[in-house]
Amino acid sequence: MDKKLIIYGAIFVALVAIVGFFSGVITAASFSLTAKPQSNKEGAYAVEGKTSFAPIVDKTSPAVVSIEGKRTVVYRSPYNDLLDDPFFRRFFGEAPKRNWEKEQKWLGSGFIVEYKGKDYILTNNHVVRDAEELTISLPDERKFSGDDIEIVGRDPETEVAVIRIKKGGDLPDITPGSVEELKVGDWVIAIGNPFGLLGTVTAGVVSAKGRSEVSLSKNIYADFIQTDAAINQGNSGGPLINTEGKVIGVNTMIVSQTGGNIGIGFAVPIDIAMDVLESLVEKGTVERGYLGIVPENLTQDIKKALKYPHKTGVYIKRVEGKTPAEEAGLFEGDIILKLDNKKIEDVNILRKVVASKNPNEKIEVTVWRNGVEKILTVKLGKRSSAEISTTEPAGEVWLGMQLLPSTSKEAQNIWGEKEIIGVFVNKIEPGSPADKSGVVENSLINLIQAENQSIKIKNLEDIIRAKKEFKPPLVLLTNLPDGSIKVIIIEGS
Repeated sequence: MDKKLIIYGAIFVALVAIVGFFSGVITAASFSLTAKPQSNKEGAYAVEGKTSFAPIVDKTSPAVVSIEGKRTVVYRSPYNDLLDDPFFRRFFGEAPKRNWEKEQKWLGSGFIVEYKGKDYILTNNHVVRDAEELTISLPDERKFSGDDIEIVGRDPETEVAVIRIKKGGDLPDITPGSVEELKVGDWVIAIGNPFGLLGTVTAGVVSAKGRSEVSLSKNIYADFIQTDAAINQGNSGGPLINTEGKVIGVNTMIVSQTGGNIGIGFAVPIDIAMDVLESLVEKGTVERGYLGIVPENLTQDIKKALKYPHKTGVYIKRVEGKTPAEEAGLFEGDIILKLDNKKIEDVNILRKVVASKNPNEKIEVTVWRNGVEKILTVKLGKRSSAEISTTEPAGEVWLGMQLLPSTSKEAQNIWGEKEIIGVFVNKIEPGSPADKSGVVENSLINLIQAENQSIKIKNLEDIIRAKKEFKPPLVLLTNLPDGSIKVIIIEGS
């Protein structure tokens, strides 16, 4: 073999090896393969510019609990209609009506915090609202149920619930942080049980604060933290944690058209949740100040028409009669500038400030009226919204039917979370006109007809109207959970 060829070959191999070595060094450096964790502040660990959340998870996850809810739903047998048929009764007499029961289960999350030396669990109202039985599981495999658990109280308007384990012994807890120090862009961690996958950890950033454009049923004190940390079904009630290992929110809901996470989740600020906890523990209820107005955010048209000189404020559309606002001399058309020297920029801030005040507390309201600023003193009334124990669902009762909105938890448990139209038949009183006519529990009423008139039923307001205007005999058009349509004739009242 030619010596020159051998020499050239050796040189080529050496060059390849040298290039490969330096490429590996550069690649390793770019991916920080040799870097060691360095703590940059309590709880947060940086790895060459990247963050490891493992120490935070180790510190906080023992206090994140799984909450399983159970209830029994009674289904009315479709054979009841056959047995109740006049032809059947003529030959066979009265036959017993049959129903069957089905146990429903769901899974949510919660976390333990300490208040005045005692441990409490914060979670969402909808996690415990419909439960007939609760089971709480800790990561250390301890479980509590039945008489071991006390629902301290629920507050639908903030979607917060408080639970206490009566004999839990020494329980781990998470330290509450402050939303005031939270900034858009900060890293946050969500821990919970999405889809039953216990102890799941996701991370993201704070996308926005003070979100009020979204709301839950009955929720009027919306002040959500928006995050892109993956929050899915089962995360409800779990903690949203900052990089110091402190809880700054209670994960509450997602915005999705498919039921899965699309990067938009919302959490109730921990400041609000702890205020609710304190009120429920100390007073047994949540008492909020009440003003008695119907407010509206200022529009450019209103500002222009009134030659309003300021950038922000809240317009009063209506002053309710016999309320603190009326007694203090507030008028329709006034623009609220300040409450106790706090600038009121929009309706959401107005509601939060009023709700944060105590009933019977006197506050100064600065208004702009006909080009002049006035300061009025208002003695706030009382608005109580918390529910201390689980109660029968709100709704309308008519002809022996307990009727609920199609958006209610009861309806969605049967029909799923798809969009449904109508009013949900939750319960039927035995022996009532609805029962005798064969109305089916868990069905949806879509249309009610009487002589020469009819109403399409979309919500409870339509039912209230029908109760006032219609008298039996009535024709009800109903949809059944199996997809069939049933026409009901109700003769008696």
